[in-house]
Parts: sequence; C-alpha cells; structure tokens
Amino acid sequence: MDTHAWIYLFFYAESAMYALIDCNSFYANCEKLFRPDLKDKPVVVLSNNDGCVVARSSEAKLLGIKMGVPYFQVKDFCDQNNVTVFSSNYTLYADISQRVMMTLETLCPTVEVYSIDEAFLYLADYPVAMQDLSAYGHKLKAIVEMHTGIPVSVGIGTTKTMAKLANHAAKKYPATKGVCVLENIRWIRRIMQITDVGELWGVGRRYKLRLNEMGIHTVYQLAICEPGKIRQHFGVVLERTCLELNGQSCLGIESIAPKKQIISSRSFSERITDQQALSESICAHVAKAASKLRKQDSVCAYITVFAKNSPFSKNEPYVLISGDYHFITPTADSRVMVTAARQVLKVIYKEEVRYAKAGVMLLGICQHDEVQLDLFAEGQSNQNDSGQEERAKKSTNKRVEVTAIMDELNQKYGQNSNQQAAVFIASEGIKANQSWQMSRNMLSPCYTTNINQLPKVH
Repeated sequence: MDTHAWIYLFFYAESAMYALIDCNSFYANCEKLFRPDLKDKPVVVLSNNDGCVVARSSEAKLLGIKMGVPYFQVKDFCDQNNVTVFSSNYTLYADISQRVMMTLETLCPTVEVYSIDEAFLYLADYPVAMQDLSAYGHKLKAIVEMHTGIPVSVGIGTTKTMAKLANHAAKKYPATKGVCVLENIRWIRRIMQITDVGELWGVGRRYKLRLNEMGIHTVYQLAICEPGKIRQHFGVVLERTCLELNGQSCLGIESIAPKKQIISSRSFSERITDQQALSESICAHVAKAASKLRKQDSVCAYITVFAKNSPFSKNEPYVLISGDYHFITPTADSRVMVTAARQVLKVIYKEEVRYAKAGVMLLGICQHDEVQLDLFAEGQSNQNDSGQEERAKKSTNKRVEVTAIMDELNQKYGQNSNQQAAVFIASEGIKANQSWQMSRNMLSPCYTTNINQLPKVH
C-alpha cells in the first residue's frame, strides 16, 4: 500500500473515535495516595511473596530500576537511594480502580474496562466529546485526577489501536501534557515514524523480531504494509492491527461478560508438608473464588482442586495432584464449596510431598437465574406436589441471603489493623501469617475498605 492510499483511508475512515485512559504507574500511585510524605519520592511495588518489582513510580524509573527485576538484586540499591518498597496490596488497588472507572462512567456513556488501570471510551456517539477532542481529553484527565487522586494519560484515535498508540505518545512525550489526539494526518505519520513497532499494542517480542527480519522497524512501516501480506505471515490478529493503523475499526467496545472460569491460586511463602495446612490453604482459595463468583451474580457446576510441588526442584520428582467435584445443583455457597473441596483433597492428597502451590478452579459457570433447580437435591423436598418448586426456590433464596450476610461480615470485620482475622466465617477469616500464606512483609493498610485501617489525622 503506498502512502497516498494510506492517507486516503484516513480521510474516508469511519467517524468512530476511541479514547484510552491509562492510569500512570498505577500500583505505585495508589500507595502514594495516602502517603503525602512520598510525594516526588521513588516508590516500587513487589509481586507475590515480595519476589520481583512489578510497579515503579516515575522517580524510581529515573533511578534505573527495571521492571521485573528480583527484589533481592536491588534491595541494597533501594536502601541506598531511599526507595520506599511496598508489597502488593490488591484490595487497595481494586478499590481505587473501581473509583476511577466509576468516574469515567460519569463522563462518557460507553466505557469498556480493559484492565485494572485501563479503560476504552467510545466517543462517536457522544457529541460533547466530538466537538473538541483535545479539550475533552484534558477534561477527562483533570476530573479523574481531581476525584480519585490518580494521574492518568489520555490517548484518542480513530480505532482502539490508534488510541493505544496515542496513549503511548501521551506518556512518553512531555509536550503532550498527558493528552494526545491522533486526528491530524501529519501528526499521525510523525508519531508512527518515531515509534518502534515493538511498542505497538499486540506486537510482542517474537512478532517484533520477525517484523524486523522483514525490514519493518517502525509503526509507520507496518501501517503502509499490504494487510494481506501481514495476514499471510502473521495471521488475522496482526492483519487487524494493520487495518486499524489505517483507520479501519476492527475492534469495537466490548461489554464485560461474566467469567466462564474463576481461578484462585498462590505459591506458598514456604513449602507445605502438612495436610491440615494444605487444606486451610485450599479452603481460603475456595472462599476467595466463591466471593468473585457471587460478585458477578453467578454459580458454578464444578470445582477443581489442585496442588503441586516446584517443577524446578532438582532433588524431588515433580508432583501435581488434582481432583474434581460436580455439584448436583450449581452453587455459589462457600459452605457447600468448602465441604466439597475438603472431600476432594482427602482423596487426592499424597504424603511426603513438599507442596509449593495450591488453588482451585470453578467451572461450568452460569448466571444464578439460569439454573434449573434439582428438586431432589439435598435440603430440598422430594415429594412430587404442587409446592415442590416453590420450596426449592425458597431454599435457594435463603442460601443467597446467608451468603450475602457472610460476605458483608467478612468485608467489615475480616481483618484488623494487625492483619489478624477478627471473625471466622466459611474460611474467609483464617488467621493471618500461616505458613502457606503469601509473604507480604511490606503491606500497606487497606485505607479505603477497612474501617480499622483508616488514615489517622492528628
């Protein structure tokens, strides 16, 4: 495709327009939000079990701390440079993320939550935005930061891929002031020419190497390729990327569908050789997965329980144990699921294994109102009379009410300021600091979700 044809496509592209809002250094800025003493100070956040650096503030990036580097390799460097280090506080990040997304929903009628720190907005049906895209982008940025305290970058383009590219430019080039709108042909071409193809959404390391072998090093060089040629070498996904770079929208806004499977698993901070400790870990994962299931108003038909030792151990053979349980009636009741998981573990458990990781997976997920009640299930009448179905429904409704109360209590009282459980309901209040639990030695308080951990004003 020659340059003239490429420009032609932009002029005659659909009037679709997308915005991508991306929270800057999200985890690190969530930690800074309630620590004004950390303003303009370097901050890093660690992965599970305090293993690797997974988030860095802009100040930490300037110090040269790399993403993914093991913490033990940079610990001394962090100490010497007064870098504040945090364990991952997923409860805090999820709550702040929800606040950001709720703010965006007040500013645009069509929002797709893409990840914990990113969202796409569809602007074509929103005249207020289309009148002045740059002004609207700056308004989005200012209001989100004012309402949540989280700084964001805004990229706007004719397609999702172009919005991603614009957001990349908004983050990288200070002259944009955090907002980049790609609607001017000359500006679009310039950004594409100075952006490495490996920075493009959907182009991973392997694709980048293969594209480089074909002489494609910049986004612009990919954009002027014949889409059919790209499909021949890379498949339909990268072909769509090429088309989107030419203003042809291939990826629309997606509504958030309930997850079809839910997994909760975690590596242990130390090896587990005791069945009781492993059972406690499994039950905690069941409680966590069941809570997610209820939040999306779903139930599951199957639960899979699994545990394994380290596949990298040189002194012991690799062992993976797993087993399934099929519920007669799909459920989201933690009590029922915990009982089932314990039964499975008793069957599959192997002695003399140093377990390194365990978890559960929920399958056969559907909305709770799609369930066909089993009138002969335990706890339900097996008398064939006219009130049979009504009694089954009442029994189900009671379980829903009980689990709702349980969730509320666990949310309100589950952890106190010392990270010790205050109540113990359906394995969701298991005492902290068990040997199987994730190591988080630098965990910040849950400022926004736990009344006992609210910031104190003196």
